[in-house]
Amino acid sequence: MTRKPARVILLKDARQKLNPEPPPRWNPFAALYRFRRVLIAAGFAVPAVIHFEKLPYSYLVVPASNKLIDYGITGAVPPRPEPIEGRFVTCAGAQRVNCVVDGDTFWYRAVKYRISDIDTPEIGRPECASEKRLGEAATEALRRELNRGGNILIRVESSDIDRYGRKLRVVMRDGQSVGDRLIAEGLAEKWQGRRQSWCGGASSASGS
Repeated sequence: MTRKPARVILLKDARQKLNPEPPPRWNPFAALYRFRRVLIAAGFAVPAVIHFEKLPYSYLVVPASNKLIDYGITGAVPPRPEPIEGRFVTCAGAQRVNCVVDGDTFWYRAVKYRISDIDTPEIGRPECASEKRLGEAATEALRRELNRGGNILIRVESSDIDRYGRKLRVVMRDGQSVGDRLIAEGLAEKWQGRRQSWCGGASSASGS
């Protein structure tokens, strides 16, 4: 009686060895799925960096209404001050380069700025005659201050621009805010996040 060989190769195994299966094709969707957590994290990180402009800002919870940033605490590098040069006139007409709109808004090199640390009376839509008179005086006072020279623009807000597209800056000269000079003259008030009434009524919720 003959004994069977010790190793018996099955027909199925023989076919697999003679005709091996092709390697699996690369599936990009499967690869993306494996890295889904990394992609999700990047999707949140990129808009945050774009919004806050510098990486240190992304660790902040910036409240509404453009609160001030304490750069000494956050470790962020404040933007470089920009000197103001040239002569200013009162704005008139559509072409505006270096001109003053009112006591807290002006154009410099065809860019519109809002002085972010003060609020001044309105001249475009005043609530009373006394507000219009004060607004005209504040406009002339700001034009005079800008033409004295030696002023610089400093950004202290978390946002670069406000909802009206104006760049938010504080105007400084000799280490003092030009806005504080207007406050001392009774032509401006400290910005409190909303427009103040200059007619003895309640403050308005709209920005100036």
